[in-house]
Amino acid sequence: MVRVFNFSGDGFRGLHWKTTASSEMLLGVELHRFIDSFTDEHELTKKAKALLRPKAKRTASIALDLLGDYFLHKHWETMRVMQDHSTSLTVEHFINSMITEIDTHRSLLVGKASRMAPYLTSENWLMSYQTLDGIGHAAQGMALRHPAVKDLPLFFKQLDSGDYQIAEQWFLEFYPKLMQACQQWTLAHPAHKMLSLS
Repeated sequence: MVRVFNFSGDGFRGLHWKTTASSEMLLGVELHRFIDSFTDEHELTKKAKALLRPKAKRTASIALDLLGDYFLHKHWETMRVMQDHSTSLTVEHFINSMITEIDTHRSLLVGKASRMAPYLTSENWLMSYQTLDGIGHAAQGMALRHPAVKDLPLFFKQLDSGDYQIAEQWFLEFYPKLMQACQQWTLAHPAHKMLSLS
């Protein structure tokens, strides 16, 4: 269930939830927060966002995040071997296993994750990220729900080879570093040790 709580991590605010949290909840939510902070604070990410900002404006972080999802599809055969649980899986099998786990434990989802979960299956969101059209459609949906990111669809409509290469280079350099950092962080977390003993 760690992946379920990782998916739902944004819904857990403050620290009060920790008082009754299971080891799976602690590990999932805090891994979500670790990934966010590691990504945002990394120099490779800061550089890529700065290069995309002239066109993406204040949506540069979201644009880079969406492009990261796209490039994970594109480079899955290389990246899947960086995690033991995905080494032998196609991207389709990996996504299906995650969706099945989220559906099974949907009652545990908090915040926007609980609202998003039904669309993972009905609109096949994660598989649609394998194309730039799919990413553009996702950007359009975000802009409709959140006026503050109204510039996001325009960025993808005007995406050129230069911005594409900036984002792809970022992904290829950054993603392996993120995977390594996540593995080290997880192994050192007290909740992981508790799960290993149970």
